[in-house]
Amino acid sequence: MERQGWADPSIAKGYADGFEMATRLVARKLADEVAAGPNCKALDLCTGHGVVAAELVARGSDVTGLDFSEPMIELAQSAVPTARFVQGDAMAMEFPDDTFDAVTIGFGVPHFPDPERGLKEVTRVLKPGGRVAFSIWRGKGSEGAFGWLFDAVERLADPSISLPSGPDAHMLVDGGIAKPMVENAGFHNVRLIDVASELCVSDPQVLFDVFDGGAVRAASLLKRQPKERRDAIRADLATLVQAEANTDIRGYFVPAPSVVITALSKG
Repeated sequence: MERQGWADPSIAKGYADGFEMATRLVARKLADEVAAGPNCKALDLCTGHGVVAAELVARGSDVTGLDFSEPMIELAQSAVPTARFVQGDAMAMEFPDDTFDAVTIGFGVPHFPDPERGLKEVTRVLKPGGRVAFSIWRGKGSEGAFGWLFDAVERLADPSISLPSGPDAHMLVDGGIAKPMVENAGFHNVRLIDVASELCVSDPQVLFDVFDGGAVRAASLLKRQPKERRDAIRADLATLVQAEANTDIRGYFVPAPSVVITALSKG
């Protein structure tokens, strides 16, 4: 489902547009945590539309981006022409051992079929003492876009429609789960940092469209709903945007809290 979804150019563009502000805010924190700079050879894993790669390049790093999605690679290469981008599998990268000083992963770990194995592969390509920083959206129970969506789907969606089994996309916001997993993958000095990221939508109704058109898992659930249930979820999200979002001439600023997890490779 993930591979099919992210191979769709419209989904890739929908994510790039809908999540642009939030991913850009988090990209700055990821670059901070890996000490991006002129002497840093960095891998931006699950590079998506290149928002983190752009931040790394802006700080003078030598950047390679990898993603399994061809449409995402095309968006990234267009946005960051001075970086190198390759299509590949994060679970079995073709880079030699000890290649990079730093690895960033902007919201990519939730798409790993086996997060711990994927993080072990990150350890392999990092030099001893190298830095990793990756981000996770806060999900169910959180105050903001993802928490609102989970709540609306639980109350208003057809319960017979479900996702294929897979790892919980938001589980690593829990330090009790994240720290041992990251340590078992070969890291130490594991830290979790809250980031107050946010989305910008032009109209309260548009938050539904951000998920429906730019998030593979959410879109899989939403697109299969009967029209009356889709309309109910849209209206529920719009009511929350109207009540909770800050506004200015650009639109409605919707909380989309996330967590950045950072660690050092053992050497």
